[in-house]
Formats: sequence, C-alpha cells, structure tokens
Amino acid sequence: MIRTSSDPRPDWRARLDEVGFTFYDLPSEGGRPYWNEHAAYGFTSDEIDALEAATAELFARCMDAVEHVVRERRYAEFGIPTALHDLVGRSWDEDDPTVYGRFDLAYDGGTAAGGTGAISLLEFNADTPTSLVESAAAQWQWLREARGEASDQFNLLHELLVEQWAHIREARWGVAPGARLHLASLHDDGDGELIVEDADTVAYMAETARQAGFDVKQVFVEDLRYDLDRRRFLDGDGEHVERIFKLYPWEWMAREQFAAFLEPTRHTTAWVEPIWKLLLSNKQLLVVLWELFPGHPNLLPAFETPAPFEPGGPLWGRHWVRKPRLGREGANVTVFDARGGVVAEQPGPYDEDGYVFQERATLARIDGRTAVIGSWVVGETPAGIDVRETGGPITGDLAEFVPHYIAPDRIMEEER
Repeated sequence: MIRTSSDPRPDWRARLDEVGFTFYDLPSEGGRPYWNEHAAYGFTSDEIDALEAATAELFARCMDAVEHVVRERRYAEFGIPTALHDLVGRSWDEDDPTVYGRFDLAYDGGTAAGGTGAISLLEFNADTPTSLVESAAAQWQWLREARGEASDQFNLLHELLVEQWAHIREARWGVAPGARLHLASLHDDGDGELIVEDADTVAYMAETARQAGFDVKQVFVEDLRYDLDRRRFLDGDGEHVERIFKLYPWEWMAREQFAAFLEPTRHTTAWVEPIWKLLLSNKQLLVVLWELFPGHPNLLPAFETPAPFEPGGPLWGRHWVRKPRLGREGANVTVFDARGGVVAEQPGPYDEDGYVFQERATLARIDGRTAVIGSWVVGETPAGIDVRETGGPITGDLAEFVPHYIAPDRIMEEER
C-alpha cells in the first residue's frame, strides 16, 4: 500500500453533489474537508486479494460466533434486555435477511509501508455503517475522472447492493416489483438541524432498492409510531410500515418505547438490518471471537477485563486498547503503552455500557498519517474497501476519507 499525491478536480464539490454525496465539507483534522482527494491510496491486486479473503474469513467466523451466542444464550454479556433475548434468537434461527456491514480492519501496509501484510479486525459495523455513499459512488466517480477509464478499484458495492435487495424482495420476502419499502434515518440530534450524512446515506440506499424493484419511501425515525388499535407500526402519513430499512441502531431501539412493540409486530413488520445484528455491532463480539478462535491470524486478543495486559498477566508488555462496547467513531477509546501508560484517548458519551480490552493493532503509518481500512460486506460477499486516515492513533469523527485505486506492481513502484 502506498499513499500518493493527487490533484483535486477543479469542480469536485459539484461533481460529488451529482452522486448524492453532499456532506463532503464536514470538518476534519485541521479544519480540512472530510473528503480528501489531495491524496489517494494505491494497492496491488495481491493486497486486494488478501483484504478480500480476510473479509470473507472474518464474516464466516462472525457467523460462527452468533450461532454460539444464540445456542448458549449469552445475550446478557452483550447488554441485551431480557425481554428481547428470545426475539434475537428467533431472528437468527429464522435467518432474517441482512443487506450490508463494514469491517474496520487494521492493515500494516505490507512491504511498501514497512509492514508484513498483517490484517486484523478492529470492529464490525454490522448494524448502521455509514461512509456508504462516499465508498460506493463518490470514490468510483473520482477514480474514473482523476485516473482514467482504464483505472481500477475494489468497489462492487452498488451492483451487489442492487442484487441483494432484489434477492431479499424475491427470494426472502416473496413480494412483487413495486412493493413498498420504507427507509428511515434520524432527522436531528435535538437541535432541529438535519443530519445530512444519515439522510444522504439512506437516500443512496433507497436508490439501490428502487433499482431492485421496490417502491421506496424515505422517512424519519421521529415520524414512526405504533398504533395500539391496529397493532402496527405506521409512518407519519398513517401508512402501514411492512418492510423498513433503518439507519438507527438496535441498541437505541432496544431501550426505547419501540422495543415493547417489536414482538407483537414480528410478522407484520420486517426490519433491515435484523435484530440479530445486535450481536455483531457490539464489541463484546471481539471477546467471543478470541475465545472461540484464539490465535486466529485476523483476530487480536480481546478480553472483558484488562488483567491479561497488566503486571503478571500473560500479555504484560504489549500495547493495548480500551474500547466501549457500544462506542462510535473512536469515542471513549483509550490507547495504552506496554507499561499501562496512556498514549492517547478520545472523550465521548459511550462510557455506560462497559468496555472490552484488545491488543493494539499495527496500522500503516505513511506520510504522517494513520490509515484504517473499511471493508464492506453485502449479504455474505466482500464488496469493496474505503480508507480513512488520521494524524493520531485513534480513528475518530475527524478522520478524512481518502479514495483508493488498484495498480500493477510496475505502476506502484513508479508512483512510490
């Protein structure tokens, strides 16, 4: 993997608007725009093959972990309310369909960045992953316009999303073309200002579902309600919500008034992502994976307590990280050195649900930037990658999105 300089397109903002990506100017480190096409990350085809294989392997092991948790009823470890335990298990046993997810992977950069090519799981954004429209549409547009029609990128997201929605409509839900699909996101955080990132993400997902034959209707979570007399979820217009994609976390819904009505509407409202994804979007998953597959080359040691990394513990002398079970965007993450000293920490609001403790991964450090790979899964298929970079060791909400490309070894050597 290499990081190369790139000249931004003169009209890049207008071009990104055309693909429905409008939040490119969100501030990142140093006040720069979130979207950064002053640089690009180059990968060889062998590196892409390795990332794709690791993604497929990790997805398979995550499915094993869910099966184990359901069979052993280890829901309490994930903080899932007791009233929802059986519902989560049935959702898994009945194979409620999933559309997508994104692994965050540590990649040490391979030999080009002085690494070994190690790929390790940091977390699985399996319920409400964002950076979708910029990964699927924006960086593909950049590739063609900045590097030419012959250029390549690991990016099958759009095609696979359309195929997966068509599969769900036809084979899983058995509904004809023109069936209604609601798609919902949170309108605001209480300040009345539209959360543009979520709205754009849902609008893009709605377009892929429309191409798969659905009649789509984009709504806001705040407008959803439950009709006690009809025992149904309704939208703001009073329409029955039969099938819905939501960019709204299950862990929030599980603690809200919503939760009491999930069981009565089990057969009248289908939710995507399904409720069994509660077991994947929680970092307790990292602990279960290491318990089931210790020493796996794509996993990092992870535990419920820091004891293994403390004096006398088997991993004393290694660097480690404390992560909130239900944190987002690097919030409440603390990085420790080999003696337990704090290297870096990120404040945040996610300190109420406990932590997991994981060995610190080795990430590529190029040109003073630390890169994290987002590796997408659609259905069960690896679908593409994105790259976000920061100046420090924690990938937080100020990380920048940098597009990528695939190049032959000869081109990579020249650009290096």
